[in-house]
Amino acid sequence: MPASSLKIGMIGLGVVGTGVAKLLFEQQERLAKKAGRPLELKKVAVRDPSKARDLNLPNAMITSHWEDVVNDPSLDVVVELAGGTTWTKKAILDSLASGKHIVTANKALLATHGKEVFD
Repeated sequence: MPASSLKIGMIGLGVVGTGVAKLLFEQQERLAKKAGRPLELKKVAVRDPSKARDLNLPNAMITSHWEDVVNDPSLDVVVELAGGTTWTKKAILDSLASGKHIVTANKALLATHGKEVFD
């Protein structure tokens, strides 16, 4: 029986977010082999869904509300790539409270609120 996919939600689709999304789409086989199961990007929260992007995602995958990613029970992992330390802290803490794993590149948030996040 094939392993079920790891379902990923992402917050932020700037330069780093776009790069991560492209890798998830373009390197599916290689990443699945390393992860031991397929990685599936399911939902992406952005500030402006109408903004032109260097990545063509289905409209159904895009939301303008980070809460849609955090509160989606079908997601296993939230990747936070939006930056900042205010609402992103809430997004990370809410994701953890709902049992999701977190991946972040947000050094400022971890530097200022790392203890709270790791507790």
